[in-house]
Amino acid sequence: MFDARQSNMQDVTTYAPVRIALLGILRVIFGLLVAVPAGLLIWIGPNGEAGATRNPGDMPPWWLFLVGLVLGLVAFSITTGGLGRLVSAFARDCYFRAGPDGLAIRLPVQGWFGRFRLTEYNFQWSEIKQLVHFTHSVNLIPISRELRIELVEGKTVAIQRHYFSASVKSLQQQLLTIRASVGK
Repeated sequence: MFDARQSNMQDVTTYAPVRIALLGILRVIFGLLVAVPAGLLIWIGPNGEAGATRNPGDMPPWWLFLVGLVLGLVAFSITTGGLGRLVSAFARDCYFRAGPDGLAIRLPVQGWFGRFRLTEYNFQWSEIKQLVHFTHSVNLIPISRELRIELVEGKTVAIQRHYFSASVKSLQQQLLTIRASVGK
């Protein structure tokens, strides 16, 4: 591996903290919206059917409480993930650089319950097999885009579109142009 800080790399695009913060705010709001029915189910479970007569085929009274707890765990996970995105939006020294030597990327990677870590990727052009613009879709509706860096050794590194300001297609074009100018 080469050291990207000591080579003649130039920024290809800039880090987009506002976009990441907006995604975090949306996740927090969605998590709180999921927490409301979870809280209602937890409260209704033991309190809702106090005087009701029970038939043999009815669900047990603890069932709503258990569903509420599971939904509450999902809401907690979504909310803390959103808070983690908000915090990671303020990460320093994130970059996407390329030059004659290769490609260097530094960005925050989300973990569980709002944790994140800064990850660095440094690749020489000879290590990169191809650069692929990839679109995730559900029922033919695009939901997210990423730049996939396929390495010669078979590993694939996916860079989500929301981390940087340039679109994935323009990033791919710029990187292919730089790679072609180097002759690799």
